[in-house]
Amino acid sequence: MTEGRLLAAALLLAVTAACSGASASASPEEAYRRGIAALASGQPRTARVELMNALQANPGDTRARLAQARTYLLLGDGVAAESEVRRAIEAGVPADRTRHLLAHALLLQGEGRRAVAESEGVTGEHEAYAARVRGRAFMSLDDGAHAEAEFARATRTGPRDSRVWADVAHFRRWTGDLAAAVEAADRAVALDPRNVEALTLRGELTRSQYGLAGAIPWFDRALEIDPDNVTALLERARTLGELGRMRDMLADSRRVLSLSPGHPASYYLQAMLAARGGDFDLARSIYQRTGGRLDDTPAGMLLASAIDYQTGNAGQAVLRLHRLVAQQPANLKARRLLGAAQWRSGDAAGTIATLRPLAERPDADSYSLSLIGRALARQGDLDAAASFLARAAQPQRRAPATIDGRGLSDAELAALRRTPVDELDTPAQIAVVAALLGRGIAGEALERARRLQRASPGAPDAHVLVGDARGIGGDFAGAAEEYRKAANLAFTEPVAFRLIEALQRSNRQAAADRVLQLFLQQNPRNVSALIMLAGRHMQVRNWAGAAPIYEGLRRRLGDRDATLLNNLAWAYSEQGEHERALPLARRAWELDPANPATADTLGWVLFRSGARAEGLALLERAVRGAPSNAEIRRHLEAVRRG
Repeated sequence: MTEGRLLAAALLLAVTAACSGASASASPEEAYRRGIAALASGQPRTARVELMNALQANPGDTRARLAQARTYLLLGDGVAAESEVRRAIEAGVPADRTRHLLAHALLLQGEGRRAVAESEGVTGEHEAYAARVRGRAFMSLDDGAHAEAEFARATRTGPRDSRVWADVAHFRRWTGDLAAAVEAADRAVALDPRNVEALTLRGELTRSQYGLAGAIPWFDRALEIDPDNVTALLERARTLGELGRMRDMLADSRRVLSLSPGHPASYYLQAMLAARGGDFDLARSIYQRTGGRLDDTPAGMLLASAIDYQTGNAGQAVLRLHRLVAQQPANLKARRLLGAAQWRSGDAAGTIATLRPLAERPDADSYSLSLIGRALARQGDLDAAASFLARAAQPQRRAPATIDGRGLSDAELAALRRTPVDELDTPAQIAVVAALLGRGIAGEALERARRLQRASPGAPDAHVLVGDARGIGGDFAGAAEEYRKAANLAFTEPVAFRLIEALQRSNRQAAADRVLQLFLQQNPRNVSALIMLAGRHMQVRNWAGAAPIYEGLRRRLGDRDATLLNNLAWAYSEQGEHERALPLARRAWELDPANPATADTLGWVLFRSGARAEGLALLERAVRGAPSNAEIRRHLEAVRRG
């Protein structure tokens, strides 16, 4: 350590010691006042320490006891908050003055019904508080109608309470009405610019609405007020990681662990970082530190499965992923990884069953198409295998895929169709429309989607469903306008890609390119968007533009993606860099030898490198795998002439 750093460290220790000494020597009243000031300024961890000092000197101070209960509630510690409330009651505080706090403490402990019962009948100055606790409790119980009523009551009785509007924002996001969520969050911030919860939520909403980069300033503002806020630190860490600012992400996650030792979300982020870096043994070691607390969450199951898959435990990955896909049948990443794990485990039939719903989508990726083709070939269904392999070899413009409705069985869908529309909540209506679209019942789907759109104009999924229905009917220009409405509310990857595809299919390529560039400005490390941009360069034969993008993805993802390596090899080859192209093309073919695209690229690069005989054999193999692909046939004819 340099002399300057030693001096700085010494100064910091001196200041800390001075502050600790001041706190220890302060009177109970001074400690109490400092605690209240810290609460008012949005720093509950500081308040906790000051109020603890006050209570140690004067355990009977019910003011400090109740203030400490509020502090623990802000910190999310329901058990400690309940303890403080009950001590206050034992010290003589009437129970009616504490019921709203006790209800909140019960809610934090997962006791939703008890929280509702405890807060019933609270009136006067605490009525709005009690109503918002009940609203949150009903949310935890999946009772949207009663939650709506309680939040309406909270806004009537506490119209200028920033905490009420922050909870309303959470509720609106829970219902899918993102426009109303943003409006409520903005109102919460306007009423109290130091409301850290509202600022953090506004950051989360901005991340969905505009992208990663726009969210960071909101998290920064929250952490300027309360540098020790764990939720804000975690949300900023997640966002920084997606932006590729790994050092900053790691610093925030370590800060969380210093504040909340053993916090599973922090270990999850660090394990994810190790996995993205290709060190799956380290990722497994870090993930194990979560102690199984994330094993039942979708994110935890997906990460643990990816680690299992990459470290040779495909069977364990299959077990985890079966659970996840059963819970989330539309989780394409999980389905794709399950298919890969089943294939690696030698289960061709399972691979086909898992990947067929994905491979039959118009926007299926080349890897999934190739894998199901290989599995079908192993099962002896050569005609079906050839069809999927041909699609894998020739990526084409694909219609926007609908929100997947396969999660509803025929019986469930029939029951929901019989239910009056006004009795269905927004998520149920979305599920019905998605299921109708998935079954090709386009007319009813469009009618229901338009009705949902009119009733919930702030729900992006409503606009997406109308766009999907119009796209299925061939009205891609109309679909693009619906997707644009959704993008103004939530500029997420699925919405952005739908909008891009609809613009392309309505012959507005320049507009599609602008949307893609805008999405990448906010999400510069989004793999799918970068692949799309590189593909656009390939489409217009801008090999010099495509190669650096693919090369950057290769550095991040490693040499495990056959499609990526294949495209990179082609880009280098078309620039005359055959020596760089050949090992990439060979690696892509080794990873996916049944894919006509990899055989075509390797054969063509070999031919152009002077290895005519080997190149000819591979191109003949490629044509057999994709006999309808005109480009591959042209390559074969050129080699034969050659």
